[in-house]
Amino acid sequence: MGQELEGGTGHARCDGVERDSRMAGGMNPREYSTRSRAASAPARVADVLDAAARLEADGRGRFLAPASLQSWPGIVHGGGLVALLDAASRALAHEQRPRRIEARLTSSVPIERALDLEGHAQDSAVTVTIVERGQPLTAVTITAADASAGALDSGAGLVSIDAETGSDSESWPMPLSDQCLACGADNPIGLRLGLRFDARFVWARFVPREPWRRPDGRLEPALAAVILDEIAWWLGALVSKEGGLTNRIDLVMRRPDAAVSGPLLAAGRFDAVVPVDRRRTFWRTHSALLAEDGRMLATAAIVFRAGAEYSSRQMAYFRARTDAEIFARMFPGYAGS
Repeated sequence: MGQELEGGTGHARCDGVERDSRMAGGMNPREYSTRSRAASAPARVADVLDAAARLEADGRGRFLAPASLQSWPGIVHGGGLVALLDAASRALAHEQRPRRIEARLTSSVPIERALDLEGHAQDSAVTVTIVERGQPLTAVTITAADASAGALDSGAGLVSIDAETGSDSESWPMPLSDQCLACGADNPIGLRLGLRFDARFVWARFVPREPWRRPDGRLEPALAAVILDEIAWWLGALVSKEGGLTNRIDLVMRRPDAAVSGPLLAAGRFDAVVPVDRRRTFWRTHSALLAEDGRMLATAAIVFRAGAEYSSRQMAYFRARTDAEIFARMFPGYAGS
């Protein structure tokens, strides 16, 4: 597993569009808070996904992601990629059902660039790949899942988190951005999440904005992929004390389009973050999305790749947007830089 992961590249949260060997060098800290000059996106997430990734019944299609689906300027959000390809797979007879989505984020995917989609169905599995000039950038494989089982176990130990988070224990806010699909304050379709962390958890308790709800009140399935990718990135970064990127996503949609009322809770535990390789470069995180009534909506096992080469570019952004004391708690090795 470690060798396989090391051979991959991944999806950088604060990254240019180059392959992994050039990722860190391509990042410009001054660009992190730039505001997109793109036109406003449609009002609903489903509309944006359908327009960005279209797959025909013959398995060929096209991909063109707008700026509203970015993490940092220039690249598509990792969880957003999973949501895009999950939505596109419906052209190959994939249904709205409990399902497992396994994603290999081989390279960053640029926004506002026309790319190819390739998809095929075999037995009960559907695979969709984003391709640029014959080179795969990201691929997902979708299979049916038992809503009560598996990365299903990623939710283990999180059922009681609702009572533990938001208690009297001290907690701290994560930095926000401008245009990120998950935490961007100015993204017209963004979740606009305010994540927090304490000594045990990273979490977000929130009421989904209108773009993430269907007219009948059900949630957009895309929500789980985006929020759990965001939770996982922070779990990995705060355990490793380094910047990094999302490398693999194993997401189980237990209730893909549940009808829920009240706030949701997305969370992960630090004590469930474990190293994948001996060099402690890759870290497997576990997280879950729960409804207010305790129903488990989705779970994820997501691999975070840490490295000083990423920190050298990413820390300038976080330091500029974070209280000095909180930043020192998050990344002590960079507090005096």
